[in-house]
Amino acid sequence: MVALLADLAAPGATRVDLRTAAGLVRAGWATRARTRPPLRHVLAYRLVDRRVPAQYRGWVRDDLEGACAPLRVLVNVAAVVLVVSVLLPLATGDRPHAPSTGAVAVMLGMSIGLLSRGTWQLRTQARKHLVAEPGEEVTADTFLFGMVMRDRLTARGTAGMLAVAVGVVGLAALVSCLVAPTRLGVEGCGSGCFETVTDPRAGASPELLTALGVALLAGVLGSVLSARRLRRLVPARHPQHARRLVRPTVRHGMLIGAISLIAIGIAWIEGTGRADLFFSVVSAVGALLTLPALLMVWRAARSGPADLALVDVLRIARAGTVPSVDTYQEGLVPALVATD
Repeated sequence: MVALLADLAAPGATRVDLRTAAGLVRAGWATRARTRPPLRHVLAYRLVDRRVPAQYRGWVRDDLEGACAPLRVLVNVAAVVLVVSVLLPLATGDRPHAPSTGAVAVMLGMSIGLLSRGTWQLRTQARKHLVAEPGEEVTADTFLFGMVMRDRLTARGTAGMLAVAVGVVGLAALVSCLVAPTRLGVEGCGSGCFETVTDPRAGASPELLTALGVALLAGVLGSVLSARRLRRLVPARHPQHARRLVRPTVRHGMLIGAISLIAIGIAWIEGTGRADLFFSVVSAVGALLTLPALLMVWRAARSGPADLALVDVLRIARAGTVPSVDTYQEGLVPALVATD
């Protein structure tokens, strides 16, 4: 289609005119509407995960592999919250109310759980909906069982995303540790009995500052060791013929964003005194321990070879060993492959 448009374009043209663009959009929408399954099949697929007829397998494949698939996960979670907060109160005669803090926490937890199962869920759904059953028509969107390469996230881009997320979360947790008005303490309540109590505090305690300083020192020393390991072992990696490098997708970004949002929310709650200081200390210490080494990993990923996987640099930095060679694994392959 692009070649045809280029042949029909006037000399020197760099883009199509408005009428042609509108026609392409209209034709594309018409094609999507023509190939979309009827509403009864869509509802059965969405609500009870029922297979759609074979002629609509391309629509299912686009639904599973499309860039908007992670967004549909969050839309489903938001729909559950809408039903609980608005529709159920209306049905029982009550007034609709805004989601509570607990409901928001549950929604974020559900989002993280669904997004983290993205690759596994995609394989499971593809096995059910895209593999032809006996007697079904084989189409261009039909898959068969076969041996496939192992997908690995590329180090470039992914390491930077992780470093930025850990840095932002660590900064929020560190500020919470310094300004939180209360902390969670433990007191004895008898022989062999202890209970948690809320202790007021004015600024960071010496014990907390010592723990943060030790964590920072250990993180810096660990980063020096990680940098040495990366310089020595990255060139010594084994060839990976059964591996396919993939860039981070929208799902990965949304997953990291959701986890970071929860950690930042906890830091805000504890920093403003709505909850006792506890989780922010763990987050701050963890960030100080890991962020320096993660920055070294990010640097190695940017300056290293293009075929460097995230799992390689993380294993080298953490364990100081050369990553093992990946092997082929069972997966799905297209039943029909174009020969042009």
